[in-house]
Amino acid sequence: MTKPEVIKLLAIIAAAYPNMKEVNEVQINIWYDCLKDVNKDIALASVKKHILESTFPPSIADIRKQVAEITMPETAKLDGSTAWGEVLKAIKEYGYYREEEALKSMSPITAKVVKYMGWREICHSEKLDVVRGQFLKMFETLSNREKQDRLLPLDFKQNMEQIANTHQAIKQLADTFSLEQGD
Repeated sequence: MTKPEVIKLLAIIAAAYPNMKEVNEVQINIWYDCLKDVNKDIALASVKKHILESTFPPSIADIRKQVAEITMPETAKLDGSTAWGEVLKAIKEYGYYREEEALKSMSPITAKVVKYMGWREICHSEKLDVVRGQFLKMFETLSNREKQDRLLPLDFKQNMEQIANTHQAIKQLADTFSLEQGD
């Protein structure tokens, strides 16, 4: 989004929520910085969806959540029970020996959980109800992590990764220095 598009978006929000306080330049800059990676049409759809669902004006986080929800592929909208159904279907269709084909038949997130748990372990389990419980917990954790990840702008994620890498490099340098001092 461009800054003028963000201003228009804030004007729409202000029109929908008459009790909202007046927006200043600082707020515009913050909204722009946090939404500049979002397509204007998707942002507008997100605001409209929020207006239809909430009696309170949206925050930037509310808009980003709506954007993530709107742009989420259908395969990522699975619930744990449906995903477990994919696993059971794949077990019946492909069995123990055709793991690669089985994984390709599943949604990406389901396949990822199955890889973490181990296809062979799932197929050979005598306590499928226990495996199902473990799968559902892992599926929920991974699904929530991916949803959270979709909320953050790409440039923000890259900055955080760069900071983490720099921190790691500094720590390694400090460890090396302290080892040399101890000699």
